[in-house]
Amino acid sequence: MKTVIAVKRGNTTIKIYRHKGRRYKGKHYELFTVAYRLNGKQLRKNFSRYKDARDFASDTGTALERGRAQVLSLSAADWQSYIAAKNLLRPFGVPLHAAIEEYVAMRKRKRVIEKRVGEIVDELLKAKENAGLSDRYIETLRTYLLRFANSFQTNIGSVSTGAIALWLDSLKIGPRSRNNVRQAVVTLFNFARRRGYLPKGETTEAADVETVRDHDSEIASLTPAQLTKLLRKSKPEYLLYFALAAFTGIRSAELLRLEWSEINFEQGHIDVKARKARIATRRLVPIQPNLAKWLEPYRESKGKIFNSRRTIDSAIKFARRLGIP
Repeated sequence: MKTVIAVKRGNTTIKIYRHKGRRYKGKHYELFTVAYRLNGKQLRKNFSRYKDARDFASDTGTALERGRAQVLSLSAADWQSYIAAKNLLRPFGVPLHAAIEEYVAMRKRKRVIEKRVGEIVDELLKAKENAGLSDRYIETLRTYLLRFANSFQTNIGSVSTGAIALWLDSLKIGPRSRNNVRQAVVTLFNFARRRGYLPKGETTEAADVETVRDHDSEIASLTPAQLTKLLRKSKPEYLLYFALAAFTGIRSAELLRLEWSEINFEQGHIDVKARKARIATRRLVPIQPNLAKWLEPYRESKGKIFNSRRTIDSAIKFARRLGIP
């Protein structure tokens, strides 16, 4: 054997030998043998190319110098595969383990069942109906998600965070409405993940869409002068909301769920049931004398107090235009 080169890494030296290999069709081919010591034993690995032997010697010397002898238990074939992988990744500057993690994630995604957005919307709505959820909630989901499905006639796995955000921006709606639509889309994507239409254990593209700050969510506490101004100048359709909000402190979302049957005129209180309350606790809100006067014309009313969120939103915007925070 003839020594070709000694590869040094710190105090560790790895030797490469060149010699004739097998004879094939009348010609001898060179063989390169890397010799090194591991756990007191002399070991050798053969390579048909000098570059592969050189890379192996370099990595072996580094591993021995750093005390990572366990990595040297790879067979020659494994080392050939390892070196080939490193060479492929070198132009991208990507570590081998990172490339493997990305590959495994991609293979997992390939196990996902591909399904179109519209089909999943139909499945979700059917599941909500079977679960006995309220008609109002299901109808709201239907309105938001059918619009979403019409805009994204593709597999749900191909819909990106950026595309969802641009779609929400295109709706030209206020911050609260935008957040409500976003939440409906998040619900759809979470459902798709549970059904196996999106990778499990990963954050969905919809969940990564940021919410926007809602500056118009509620009217702040008012002074007597501000309340008087608001009630005097308000449009008739807004007066009921302003009176209830001002004299009870009930939040807009809770008022939207209230029904006339929950206003007890005889006992003088409003029954905010747990399932309709923000804090999921039933409470009785007293009807003050001034509020009772505003409510008296509605004593025989039935059904929901407010049939649409739009009325409350419009009322709040009206107050803003009057300069009331």
